[in-house]
Amino acid sequence: MDTAALNTWIEISESAYRQNLDFVRRRLAPGVELSAVVKSNAYGHGWRQIAELAVRHGADSFCVHSLDEALALRGGGFSQDVLILGHVPLARLEEAVAENFRLILYNLESARRLAEIATRRGAAVRLHLKIETGTCRQGVEGEELAALLAFLEERPLLEVEGCSTHFANIEDTTEHGYAEQQLASFESALATLREAGFAPKKRHAACSAAILLFPETHFDLVRLGISQYGFFSSRETLLSYRNRHGEDGDAGLTPVLSWKARISQVKSLPPEALVGYGGTWQTTRPTRLAILPVGYADGYDRGLGNQGHVLIRGRRAPVRGRICMNLTMVDVTDIEGVTLEDEAVLIGRQGKQEIGAQQLAGLAGTIPYEIVSRLAEHLPRLIVA
Repeated sequence: MDTAALNTWIEISESAYRQNLDFVRRRLAPGVELSAVVKSNAYGHGWRQIAELAVRHGADSFCVHSLDEALALRGGGFSQDVLILGHVPLARLEEAVAENFRLILYNLESARRLAEIATRRGAAVRLHLKIETGTCRQGVEGEELAALLAFLEERPLLEVEGCSTHFANIEDTTEHGYAEQQLASFESALATLREAGFAPKKRHAACSAAILLFPETHFDLVRLGISQYGFFSSRETLLSYRNRHGEDGDAGLTPVLSWKARISQVKSLPPEALVGYGGTWQTTRPTRLAILPVGYADGYDRGLGNQGHVLIRGRRAPVRGRICMNLTMVDVTDIEGVTLEDEAVLIGRQGKQEIGAQQLAGLAGTIPYEIVSRLAEHLPRLIVA
């Protein structure tokens, strides 16, 4: 697609994505399944584009949140195993079984419905038990786990292929005692499964931070989320990684996504002109504004008003006024030669300057996950070298 015909678009770097997968793969033992998490439109990067790159560069399978995301992968021609991490409505479990998706299981209600479907179809259903170890979200433990195992023991068509958990506080701290407690709880649950006669082939606990920090969490499968897109999960994760490995972690992961737009107008304002809704910024000198055809409906956080910058002609142009639904105003007074349809970079590099999702997250009071995952699906996403 010719970007000259676009007002705004996202570029996905294949070389950066390949580098990130290679970086992670080198830290895995042979035989560990690398499952690419492509939920929420691949964290805003575009599920189809990322799935293509994941398959091309060595991912073994996919994780998604919803049945619809899994069906989209199948409809897009991806035949790899797909693990659905979220709840599948009871009324739609038949669809999931028909496609032989891997299903997270943590309640008897779903197990009963799946048993009915499996018996009627005469086909096995692959289940991954989700163990509650301290995140207090989805998961089963204690007496509920015992009851679920007793139910499954009598229904051989419900195959316990996997067993998983998720860490609550492995990213936002350099003190990992709580994660170690969770890991011990998970291993205790695995022992309970073995005693009950179950031998899951796919034990998994590791998110991106755990993959990089704790090899003992890799088990049989890892769920690679934010780091395939070029991010350490947090500053604390990066610091912990450096402390543990004595490496420059920055060299290991490269952001995959850039977001660009074309200037839709350049206008001159006199001193004391009020800019945007509410007049939250006022000129103090003759000022040139560039208008960008993007706003909070596209995923550019409203909290960046009067705080953010974009890159134009290799220089930083400050955001002026509030972010609008479809428009953003930036000050180009000190940037020579700016003209209609010049390229502006909202996330990414231009010349020697770079604006990262981490920086925008800091300004908007959030995390990089939210900055990228909220990028609107209607934005064109292009794979570039």
